[in-house]
Amino acid sequence: MTSDFQALKDFDFNNSTVYLWVYKNSERDIRFRTHYVQTDRELNDDFKSIANTELNRITEQSPYSPITQVNESGCLALTCNDTEFDLLKTQVNRLETENRVTSVDQLKGTKGYVVKFIHNNITVYGVRRSSSSFQTKYNKSFVNMMFSNGILSGIQDNSFSIKKDFDFYVINNTIFIANKRGFETAMQHKDAYVDAFIQLKQSSSFLSLFTEIQPIDEYVGTNSMQLRRMTVIEMKGIYNNPNFLTSLQSVNNTRQWGINFDATSGKIIPCANTMQAILQTFLDHRLISEVTSNMYDVPDAIQL
Repeated sequence: MTSDFQALKDFDFNNSTVYLWVYKNSERDIRFRTHYVQTDRELNDDFKSIANTELNRITEQSPYSPITQVNESGCLALTCNDTEFDLLKTQVNRLETENRVTSVDQLKGTKGYVVKFIHNNITVYGVRRSSSSFQTKYNKSFVNMMFSNGILSGIQDNSFSIKKDFDFYVINNTIFIANKRGFETAMQHKDAYVDAFIQLKQSSSFLSLFTEIQPIDEYVGTNSMQLRRMTVIEMKGIYNNPNFLTSLQSVNNTRQWGINFDATSGKIIPCANTMQAILQTFLDHRLISEVTSNMYDVPDAIQL
């Protein structure tokens, strides 16, 4: 991913050829329906400027995880194989002349757009979900567009508009995420969190740690943040470590975390009052400073 990040930083957007594709979600046999939109030189230059400005801001990358956040000068990286992007990529790599927008009605209901930058046989994809299916009110943070005679042009009044950033970029087989929420919306990543939680609740090694699962199910519900946390718990799987339950009970008693254990079986008794402490320990995010001996709950942790 490091080499792809450098390739993205070095890409010559100014001399690239630009292609704009819009996409809609599909309930049919294909995940996305896409159309090519012809654009004029001014709008193409706007796209290039957007990419250059944003990549000048992005100076570092971190591995993507469901609970990792994007900082003001960074992005998150993961491979395309872990997403639905290849399904979208297939649709926007079709022949432009055979899939061109011919009517403004084809732009209605658009869920997002992909801008392809091609230079020296290298392609960078800039992807963004639509803002209210294209804005119709002028705003300084948007590039406004007019669709006329089959061509999309940049203008400075009310018409269609494109936000002046991208949610994520793709080069080779790596995705670099500038806007995490936008990426997860476009790629429907929350569905993956729901699936991970379902799998976790079906895991015998996880279920065997608790007297019942219902309080956990009720606590997590459909909350996006809690689903993210359960996904990371499933990914880390530290509950599979030998003697995990015994160790947790010992530390819990010493540190007085308040987690309840069944006196007979030794299993955790989950309840709404202790769920935060339970999740932090299963995430391995309840940490103690060796310098001050203070104990902290952290939103994320990178192992050194």
